[in-house]
Amino acid sequence: MDRERRIYKKLFAVLSSLFFVVILAFFGVISFLDVDATVSESENRKLAEKPEFSFSALFGGTYTQDFENYYSDTFPMREEFMQLSNKITSFLTRFGGKEDNVIISYDKQDSDFVGEGVELTTEKSENENETENQETEKVTEKATKKPEKTTKKKTEDKGSVKGSILISGKRALEIFTGSASMSKSYASLVNKTASSMPGNVKFYNMLVPTAAEFYSGETYSSGVHSQKNIIKSSYSQMNKNIVTVDAYSRLEKETKEYIYFRTDHHWTARGAYLGYLAFCEASGNEPVPIDELETGKIKDFVGSLYNASNADVLKKNPDYVEYFKTRVDVDAQVYSDSRMQNGQKVFVVARAVNSDNKYLAFIGGDQPLERIVTSNKNGKKILVIKESYGNALVPFLCDNYEEVYVVDPRKTNFDLSSFVENQSIGEVLMINYAFAMSNETYKNALISMLK
Repeated sequence: MDRERRIYKKLFAVLSSLFFVVILAFFGVISFLDVDATVSESENRKLAEKPEFSFSALFGGTYTQDFENYYSDTFPMREEFMQLSNKITSFLTRFGGKEDNVIISYDKQDSDFVGEGVELTTEKSENENETENQETEKVTEKATKKPEKTTKKKTEDKGSVKGSILISGKRALEIFTGSASMSKSYASLVNKTASSMPGNVKFYNMLVPTAAEFYSGETYSSGVHSQKNIIKSSYSQMNKNIVTVDAYSRLEKETKEYIYFRTDHHWTARGAYLGYLAFCEASGNEPVPIDELETGKIKDFVGSLYNASNADVLKKNPDYVEYFKTRVDVDAQVYSDSRMQNGQKVFVVARAVNSDNKYLAFIGGDQPLERIVTSNKNGKKILVIKESYGNALVPFLCDNYEEVYVVDPRKTNFDLSSFVENQSIGEVLMINYAFAMSNETYKNALISMLK
């Protein structure tokens, strides 16, 4: 009996090994013969291309990393496996227990969720009689490619290295993880930025929590996951001459409203308006009443959190982008640097976007440097230093300032202090969402502008 059992075990081991080899050979042959896909329709992104071999790249370590990214993107039957994963996730989301929650992990990079802007060649709208300073045109550009992913040194803030998305019902939430070093590092960045400004400039900082703070339940909004605590800690370490803007309290009171997208990591225009109200309170500006603004909706928006999670339940329940047109006339030009030459027109608010990323409706997405001149002739000028969360807030500022300048440090590099002085800018608003606090790409780019 023992002898027969040993024979069966050996036979099973041989058959298992043979099956494994056959599977590897099968996928190896397919991988060799099939044509590599270039675009993932389900993820709405360009796939990695096969890297060109060189000894310098091999010994430098970049070739193996690039090849790993390439093969991960072009693995045989990749789309089919992803669709199967989506179905499993959808099933678990629907029958996942009392709280109906599913956690999805993914490798998070600094370039994820940030840095998209429309291309700078626009078309006229169907109605050629509309004036160009009326923000009713259609954005017809495709989203620009995300910045190339680079290998970064991992920090102790693990939330910035490994991403986790909570699927709760029909909503996706990116789980935030903070630390004392994160709040200290961000406060130091803000202090350094404010100190570099000319002495007469009024400096404001606004940190915006994400939807996870209000919709994920106590488990993911307390302790190390508490954005309220990290914002409070960071504000407490900022210099006294910096005016901190409490957007948190405004958002906390309006969580029953549509202030965050469900399939995307951004706040909505209605959420950004609450941030605008908080800024007006801190700066002494009179806010424009939201019911005095013409509004509309761009339908069928499925955003970044769907692209990262591929949860079928999100695709079946898309968001919409609500927009509010400016009350004053505006003219917006985008420039590559502080010389502001060869500007190209963008729209502060677009009524339609022919790109999957409907959030591009606000100020043309993430651009290097934008100058908005309004018909509000009061002589006031403000500079907004931001990542993509600031995009939805900027249009509201047009009611209070004659000129609004917007800079995205990830897209350009010039002497920020000299620019503020040369343009006679009297106020600076630095606005970021909580995850930007640990984004080394953003932080290093901003530091490089502080000459």
